[in-house]
Amino acid sequence: MKPQSAQKKNIWVLALLSVFVLGMVFVGCKEYRIEYHKRPSFYSKASTTKLPDRIVLEDGTVIVYVDAAGYSKLKKKTQNKAKPFLIREEMENGGIILRAVLPEHVLANTLTCLRNEEYELLWDQMLSRRTKFAYEFEGMGVEEFAEFLAKRRIELAKGVNRMLLGLPRNDVVTENLGDGVTRMRFHPNLAKLFRFKTVDIVSEGPGLKLLMIK
Repeated sequence: MKPQSAQKKNIWVLALLSVFVLGMVFVGCKEYRIEYHKRPSFYSKASTTKLPDRIVLEDGTVIVYVDAAGYSKLKKKTQNKAKPFLIREEMENGGIILRAVLPEHVLANTLTCLRNEEYELLWDQMLSRRTKFAYEFEGMGVEEFAEFLAKRRIELAKGVNRMLLGLPRNDVVTENLGDGVTRMRFHPNLAKLFRFKTVDIVSEGPGLKLLMIK
């Protein structure tokens, strides 16, 4: 099923506007761990240089530093005494549950769904309500969404993967656009290498959802 017009072909770009915690992130067959460490505010005040918000260890572990308020917020969202927090959980009945409380979780889930061609799963669990509404407003739905992703799967995956890997290296600029929207975009020197350069993520319910890739 192919889009009937240039407007539909570009619907993704034009209509989609709208240590205690451990996160295990799976990208293809590669696995890495995110650890959240609380850092007292006086550390930053005492330092003569800007302290890094995150570092990457030799084993691939990503250390994210947060202040007391951010640490408490993460603890409320992710603490689960029965089992560790998983952004992607495969159930015994074959079902899959996607979760995201940080932007990198949205990126990782999106990338895995692209690689596995799980377009309906991405639509159902990781796409924002306002994005779905934009599709419905144009008389389209999950089939057109899946068609768009299938046609541009390689380019989309290439951009999302590089953005995910570039977060610890400051290759990605993160901006707060207001209204619960966070924009992640490549540094200008890197952006020219990719067809898709920007990912917008929105706060929705208890977590985060994918709003737009352009």
